[in-house]
Amino acid sequence: MVAVGDTPSPVFGSQRVGERPAAPILVFDIETVPDIPLMYAGFEPALPEGRKFDVERDWNNLSIVDLIKQQKQINFPAPMYHLAMSICAVFVHPDTHGIIDGFKKTIPSCGSYAELLAAEAQLLRDFWGFCTKHADAARVWYDHVQSDFRMNDYQRKKLKPLPVTFCGYNISGFDLPVIEQRSMKHFIPCPIPEYGREFGYDSYRSRFALDKCFDLAQFVNGNASQKIGLDILARSMGLAGKLEGMHGSQVAEAFYQRGASQLIEDYCAVDVLITYGVYLGVQRFRGILDLEQFAECARQFEKFLRHDGRPPPYRILAEQSQEYFEKSQLKHS
Repeated sequence: MVAVGDTPSPVFGSQRVGERPAAPILVFDIETVPDIPLMYAGFEPALPEGRKFDVERDWNNLSIVDLIKQQKQINFPAPMYHLAMSICAVFVHPDTHGIIDGFKKTIPSCGSYAELLAAEAQLLRDFWGFCTKHADAARVWYDHVQSDFRMNDYQRKKLKPLPVTFCGYNISGFDLPVIEQRSMKHFIPCPIPEYGREFGYDSYRSRFALDKCFDLAQFVNGNASQKIGLDILARSMGLAGKLEGMHGSQVAEAFYQRGASQLIEDYCAVDVLITYGVYLGVQRFRGILDLEQFAECARQFEKFLRHDGRPPPYRILAEQSQEYFEKSQLKHS
């Protein structure tokens, strides 16, 4: 993805005078592994006779997770039990819808539970920090507009530019709750004032506040009785599916038993890029992107994937997504 560095914040425009500029869009995905000691404390499974749970010995023992699933009939535990070990993201310009920045970080192989928790805490701090990287992009606009003496405080608040719009597939149901709850565990404050302090329909947690949290899964599935997943939706558009040789259910084994952090990061990064391609398709459906804009976004997306120096999985994604790129250009050839 785009290298994370001291890149200047782009200027975000406004479609109409007096309208709050759209926030930079953060398309992201996380990969997790079970927090085994916490799961043991929460579920207290019966261990084989004569054995006691030892954090120093069993912090990475996946057989404990298997016992919990069998004894407690739990297939997918609550967000708090999922330890965040990889986060990848791209910032998308709210006007051009092109990629402007990126973030990739994955916990390396750890030798103890304490080391693992410390690495997760730093990962979460880095991610929250990246979320606010472009928060001041519309400051000049706001400083000019909010000085209007005829506006009351409520109006000024409504005009204040948002620092970020979170976007992803099922982020409201899983990714954001994991990040929130694991941050609470580590006493890490969220650097976005609007995120934790507002409630109701104006909150980041409201499914109706699409300018703050645009969950593609909620938008795509709506009230449908049968839900569609990211992989099949992407394939329907001509995008490649998930990275071969890895699946979400394999992440824990790959990390705890093989220390395959790079493979997991590649898997997470490809998921983010697939999600971005789906995001463009959704914006085309919504009428946010017209034919010319969608075609240009697709061209830039393919160029991004094929750029020299990109990791091999990016180029493979481009090669396996030719149907998507070709269909996006059909009306413009």
